[in-house]
Amino acid sequence: MNEESKELLTSLASAHNVPIELAEEMAVLMAKYPDLSQWGSRPELKRDLEKIINSAFTNKLASME
Repeated sequence: MNEESKELLTSLASAHNVPIELAEEMAVLMAKYPDLSQWGSRPELKRDLEKIINSAFTNKLASME
């Protein structure tokens, strides 16, 4: 992921009240898993997303409304 894409992601996160920490973690995942085709790394991405989401709720960065 290039710097321009990362800035766009953090800008969108800010505009939609998404904590910057989550946006930064998503940027890392986007760079780590660029191929999400059937033969790509979709299962690994799902596991990492579950970890991030669980951490966000545990650390009160996100809540269910």
